[in-house]
Amino acid sequence: MIKNLFTTIWKYFDIICFLVAIVFVVWGCFLLSFVAGLFSVAVSLIIIGYLSEKIASLQ
Repeated sequence: MIKNLFTTIWKYFDIICFLVAIVFVVWGCFLLSFVAGLFSVAVSLIIIGYLSEKIASLQ
């Protein structure tokens, strides 16, 4: 049971790391300034949207 859990987590580990990295970049930009934070949210949503469309077209 635990091995199946780790197998499932490992399958999505790169996606989890990518999303955590995006969160920390956005957080860092908000620490710099509010406007930079808003722009980083916009850019990160564009990147995530583009990548999700690419992944959906592969399947």
